[in-house]
Amino acid sequence: MKPVVAVIEWYGPYTLEDAREASFAYADGIYIALGKTKNQRASRLQYVGLASDLPTRLNGSHHKLPLITRDREIWLGEVVSPRTPGRKIKVTDRMLDLSEWAHAYFLQLPLNNKKKATPPDRAITVYNRWWKRDFATPYKRRPHNSWPDMIDYVGPDYDAKLVWFGGKQLIQNPVTFKSN
Repeated sequence: MKPVVAVIEWYGPYTLEDAREASFAYADGIYIALGKTKNQRASRLQYVGLASDLPTRLNGSHHKLPLITRDREIWLGEVVSPRTPGRKIKVTDRMLDLSEWAHAYFLQLPLNNKKKATPPDRAITVYNRWWKRDFATPYKRRPHNSWPDMIDYVGPDYDAKLVWFGGKQLIQNPVTFKSN
């Protein structure tokens, strides 16, 4: 099976209440929660989930989000790369499922249980990009230093790469850039 690439545009941060309102712009999607649980001193990535209907999923009866008691931020993600081709086996979109699974497993998110036990069953590269709530302004820095820009999983016979862009970067404006 060929690997898939998921480009995820993340928007936020939102409070849970604001995320419910903003999620009406999405049919389906992925979301990630940051913050502190009881007895934690530092904010961290806590939980990743997906939903075929985000407004319904981000309701007051979510099973994990109330465990994040302080400094909770919700980021809403939209997979903008083409979805996985082929016959649908599950109701859940396969690209959303693999994207959630890669985050839960490779980041070992503490509030995720099922998908952090085994690696994804298919090779996937996830590329994360973060945007402000206006949906037009990109962040210059990622929301949390442990959230990688890219997760590259080739398969069970290879090491996965978690990549944080930084260090030396050449930033060029495509309008003013001229090649020699």
